[in-house]
Amino acid sequence: MWTAQQMVSMLITGLDRAESALAAEQSPLGLDALHETELHPILADGIAASGLTALREVPYPGAYRRGPLPREREKCDLVVLPEGSAGLLDPLSLMRAAEVRAATLFAGVTEPLPAGTAPEDAFWLEVKVVAQYAFVEGVPGPNGAYASQLTRGPRADLAKLAREPMIDAGGVAIVLFGAEAAGIRHDFGVMFSAMLDRDLPVSSPAIEVMDMADRVGNAAVGVCVVPLRAARDSSGPGPPGAGGTPGRF
Repeated sequence: MWTAQQMVSMLITGLDRAESALAAEQSPLGLDALHETELHPILADGIAASGLTALREVPYPGAYRRGPLPREREKCDLVVLPEGSAGLLDPLSLMRAAEVRAATLFAGVTEPLPAGTAPEDAFWLEVKVVAQYAFVEGVPGPNGAYASQLTRGPRADLAKLAREPMIDAGGVAIVLFGAEAAGIRHDFGVMFSAMLDRDLPVSSPAIEVMDMADRVGNAAVGVCVVPLRAARDSSGPGPPGAGGTPGRF
């Protein structure tokens, strides 16, 4: 039901709309000046433009515990719901409600499930933002951590998604600001090759790149969605399709 290309097209739409608005107001700062969480509503706006709903900061459906005490549940950046969805069902909340009901006079009453989308039917999307020229304490300059941010961050998020037995569809969206479109596509290809080298459970990515106003050295922005390979998908990932060969990393 979900495809990486569908996701990347919606996300790039959100960035394009926001970039157009900044250009219209002649803003001295661009999208690359925003913190990662400040880009989330922009990406969600692109999803909404397609008629779908994106929820932000949604607890993962699993119950996480450290020793005997429950800890705060980890949250996913964006969760995309199917068209016409009445909301996202939270299995943990339903389980707790059933436990409370079991301790009351209504223990024998069977409650119908509320309307909504099961976690297995939504698309769970983690977001990582990387820039060749980044702001450090408000000052832009070359990003010395560029290579590690592009390779390590997405890998960690993919591992987190893969741990969740109730997530059938999900992936990582990497928003990459760079000096030129060709370089962005090349580096996405290197990033995905590194994922394959580590035998991560991924399928072929989808990539789109657009130009943007060069304010600090970044003249283009790209989005790469790397989807999880579903357990039932035994075909494995195809080639990166991003062009280029491993080089900088």
